[in-house]
Amino acid sequence: MDMARKKNSSETPSRHVNRPEGGKRNKAKVVDARWEKKAETGRVVRDDDHTYVRSPVIAKNDAQKRMLSALKTSKVIVCSAPAGFGKSYLTMSECTDWLKKGIFDKITIARPSVGMGKTLGLLKGDLRQKYEPYLMPLIDVIKERYGFNFYDNCVNNGTIELIPLEYLRGKSFDGLIVVDEAQGTTPDEMYTILTRLGEGKLILLGDSTQSDIKGQNGLDWLEDFIYDNPELEEFVEVVHATSDDIVRSGFCKMVVKAKERSLLSKEGV
Repeated sequence: MDMARKKNSSETPSRHVNRPEGGKRNKAKVVDARWEKKAETGRVVRDDDHTYVRSPVIAKNDAQKRMLSALKTSKVIVCSAPAGFGKSYLTMSECTDWLKKGIFDKITIARPSVGMGKTLGLLKGDLRQKYEPYLMPLIDVIKERYGFNFYDNCVNNGTIELIPLEYLRGKSFDGLIVVDEAQGTTPDEMYTILTRLGEGKLILLGDSTQSDIKGQNGLDWLEDFIYDNPELEEFVEVVHATSDDIVRSGFCKMVVKAKERSLLSKEGV
């Protein structure tokens, strides 16, 4: 038994992957690896290190490149694109990184509460519990990028604000404002949103083919409004994408294209 122990003790121990030859373990590398693994599961984030920022997102096609460029350079960004293009992912990844870097101090997230079968007042819970389900496509990106704790802490300390559109009137915003499902607004609501913007950045995401508004929706009205008032083009950039730019999956692309063919058939085109 003793001989076996001595033999085993004399064997050269395997070197840890984070320990260089003849040196100590790279503690920083080990910690980074642990944080990355935990963040991927959504369990924790680096709340003690607000300078930690994940690698920037990479565009998968030319339309996404235009979107990322517009997010970085324009004051108002309007993205009209079909489901599966990556509107939510690109926008919230960039916005959350800016928040982590301190470029902006606050993100306000809103969307119309229409077309969902229930009004906010009929849902149980406080405002956050009522409204979060409407915003999950955006919230999920934040959680995926930096974990649940980061998101939860930001909501609790006010650096991420969830606000129904009807609460926007009378407010002024100097941070980031992201309005999802903008095709669900009326022209008057869109005008109100535009006039709330101070020194910040406004990002409007939508898909006009999925509008529940009777008559012209706010997203289409805005494009006409910008066309009729070209001086606004200095501040506003409109990014269009088509079903050819869908990246979610091949199946998603086929479904959207089938829907497009159905609409064209009904219109007799």
